[in-house]
Amino acid sequence: MDVGQGDAALITSPAGKTVLIDGGLPEAGNTVVAFLDGHGIAMLDLVFLTHRHADHLGGLRAVVDKHGTRMFLDAPYPHEIQEYGRLLALLDRQRVPVRQAERGRTIDLGGDARLTLLGPPAPPLTDTRSDVNANSVVSRVDFGKVGVLFAADAEAQTERWLLDSQANLRAAVLKVAHHGSRYSSTPKFLQAVSPLVAVVSVGAGNEYHHPDPQTLARLARMGARVFRTDVDGPVTIETDGGKIEVLVHGRREAFQVP
Repeated sequence: MDVGQGDAALITSPAGKTVLIDGGLPEAGNTVVAFLDGHGIAMLDLVFLTHRHADHLGGLRAVVDKHGTRMFLDAPYPHEIQEYGRLLALLDRQRVPVRQAERGRTIDLGGDARLTLLGPPAPPLTDTRSDVNANSVVSRVDFGKVGVLFAADAEAQTERWLLDSQANLRAAVLKVAHHGSRYSSTPKFLQAVSPLVAVVSVGAGNEYHHPDPQTLARLARMGARVFRTDVDGPVTIETDGGKIEVLVHGRREAFQVP
């Protein structure tokens, strides 16, 4: 979704299961609600928080208040901010089960689709540029030959840990880490993923100058087709498990997965 300088992605499985990964800043809450309304979604099956920064969790309270969810999957690395406490209080009032993300957990989404948690790192990464970002929960969705890797706000240290963990990183689609920051999307990591399509969730004219030209250059050298929410708006990806189609601005581009 286009939530400005933040992250929010909706997964709909072949069986109709719905997963919301992150929810953007608090001011993006109404945007996410309107997006879900526009797609005819009543209650979500799962809301998944990759880490506790405001640009990922801020809009979730509005979403849970309007749509509800059958389960909430929480990022375990601590980072106490008021909006996080308010979200937990709402989940408690609605009696939504809250579970901690655990590396290796696989969630059946129905129709032969599955969500796998590749993190959080264990033990947690410390003394990084941002420990909250570095301990983001990276995940992937697999359906047929198609993998989609959600890199959250992973740092270079996270990417090295993932490579060392021998996790399956190869994916046709990459949600680029940390809005295209130069501190992630390292060459070895991108080589392991080898994406056909890369999506950068980023706000126009943001103060961080995301995405960084170095990151875009590395993606270009990999041959990835890059889509950006600040330029392309919402990015829709559909797959039958063998090929993917990307829809932006009413146009479709097709990619065959090897």
